[in-house]
Amino acid sequence: MSSNTTSSKDITELLTKEYMLYLAALDRGDMTTVEGFMSPSCWQLARQDPSWNLASRADIMKILNSTRDPNAAPQERGKVDIRTPTKEGRDTLPDSEKERASLEGWEALRVDLEDADPAGRLVKVIYYFRKEHGRWVHCLHDLIFVGPRSGGTRDDTKGMGAEIFGKK
Repeated sequence: MSSNTTSSKDITELLTKEYMLYLAALDRGDMTTVEGFMSPSCWQLARQDPSWNLASRADIMKILNSTRDPNAAPQERGKVDIRTPTKEGRDTLPDSEKERASLEGWEALRVDLEDADPAGRLVKVIYYFRKEHGRWVHCLHDLIFVGPRSGGTRDDTKGMGAEIFGKK
């Protein structure tokens, strides 16, 4: 917990509300708003396939923009499960980032996203947030699993399938 005056439950509730606003902007294709939820130094770690590691917010936005059809209707979202990551889940943060996370007061949300289509995909991410200019913003997207819904579990450490973004 990064603040002595704010409880862990309060931070989780606040970050969940912020995340849902981010997700709504993403689903309706409001990419300017999506970008505003991320720190300029936000980056992405992809556990299954390091070729999907992204070094900057600009790289993340490039991928998000390239995978969206600007003429498509707002995305229909399936199940969204948001919670505080387990200790084991937090322990997967790269050693190079653990001290930084502690110094900067990072907080985390574990999010599992399912496509509305039962044959669709499951995305499991730990989003790390830090306070910048008085508001919480994403500083790291830690992709744990992206693949078929049948390949994932709710556990932070299991369900590491062989596919990421349709790649084998």
